[in-house]
Amino acid sequence: MPPKVPHLQWADFLDQFVWDQGEHVTFVGKTGSGKTTLAQQLLPRRDFVVALATKPSGRDKTMTALIRRERYKRIKEWPPPTVIGAKSQRVVLWPEFRRPEDIANQQVVLDKALRDIFAAGGWTVFADELFYLCKFLGMSRLFEVFWSQARSIGISIVGGTQRPAWVPLMAYSQCTHLFLYKTTDEADLKRIGGIGGLDNKLIREVAAGLPKYHALYVNLRDGELMTTKAEER
Repeated sequence: MPPKVPHLQWADFLDQFVWDQGEHVTFVGKTGSGKTTLAQQLLPRRDFVVALATKPSGRDKTMTALIRRERYKRIKEWPPPTVIGAKSQRVVLWPEFRRPEDIANQQVVLDKALRDIFAAGGWTVFADELFYLCKFLGMSRLFEVFWSQARSIGISIVGGTQRPAWVPLMAYSQCTHLFLYKTTDEADLKRIGGIGGLDNKLIREVAAGLPKYHALYVNLRDGELMTTKAEER
């Protein structure tokens, strides 16, 4: 690693990682890079979390793990059951999806949920498949509203994508915390490195040389860079 970018062990990184409610987090990495592992270890810091499941029913390992291991409650429609006096609520919103024609209902359910969440405030939304949500379900404009306006009402978007060019630029320009996994693709590096205030050359150098499962962390609030690797639990 270039000497100007320190590497922190995961426990040390978590000790110094400050993630305020309303700050957005974006992960960029190919399938199997480790971005979901990292995201799942940050989500317990939030009391009210909704994970948006977009894959066919029962066929998403990430969402299944949240339900079985982290005790998230699966719901098919929004809102979740009201629990009077609850100090936390963690749910997986997983609309029924078994046939191609179910996609229309999936879009309606997720769209309604996001609009209600925006009105309520205070939630953290885990969107592990930003490309599918933004491009395939046509929700780019809605997510742009969240990235640009939801901070003031205490809503955080924790979003993941495989390629930077596949989702709106606001996923990066409006987040506070960016985690970038190994990539040598010039288009990807240019898109990430082009965000104002970042050292384009250094980001390219570090991102291209990241070991497997390691991430380059970028704090867009102050431009701080470091590398880390989330540990399997």
